[in-house]
Amino acid sequence: QRFQYKLMMENKPSEMTLPRVNTLNEIEFDWGMSKDDAWQKRYDELKAFMARTGHCRVPKSFDQNIALGRWVAYQRAQH
Repeated sequence: QRFQYKLMMENKPSEMTLPRVNTLNEIEFDWGMSKDDAWQKRYDELKAFMARTGHCRVPKSFDQNIALGRWVAYQRAQH
């Protein structure tokens, strides 16, 4: 639903309709985190990882938190 909502907000073809948005808003549907919120969440996870392990070398295929492993790899690639 979030992806379809994003398409609708960008005036692109979407299965989302305004009545559906209104219905979901009535139950206080969470449309997702901002990019800043998502970045902060991964950063906080990295800080917790460092507190547990003493380092920030999260493997890209970290089984305990795949998203964190990918995020750390992406941060490294952007540097």
